[in-house]
Amino acid sequence: MAKRGQRFTRTTMEILRPLHAALGSDYPEIWRTIAECVYIGILDDVPDVELRVKMTIRATDVQRAELGGQQPYLPKGGGYDAACQYRELYARFNGRNIPELAAESGVCIRVLYKHFAVLRQAEIEARQGRLAI
Repeated sequence: MAKRGQRFTRTTMEILRPLHAALGSDYPEIWRTIAECVYIGILDDVPDVELRVKMTIRATDVQRAELGGQQPYLPKGGGYDAACQYRELYARFNGRNIPELAAESGVCIRVLYKHFAVLRQAEIEARQGRLAI
């Protein structure tokens, strides 16, 4: 499963200081928050602070130009997170370790079997290319 980034609420102001200096005090508040989230999201991937600030402002300004003036609902994506978790568990499934996977993940065995069946079917279809027999 892809590693999740650092949470905004766990980030110190010291880490965000270069971004805030570049944005200035008149940058709109909601877009400042979005910029902070983008900045935090690329912390590990872009070690150069100046490049990270530049990339963050560019990504935020593109979003501001495209989404500005709208009131979109931004879902958390819980279904996506769950799907990632089930794919990661399925990758570790060896046919005999489902009780351990269930205990570790907090998901009951029956639910894991249900999701594994769907993932197995998708895997078979991907390999066989939906053969017309």
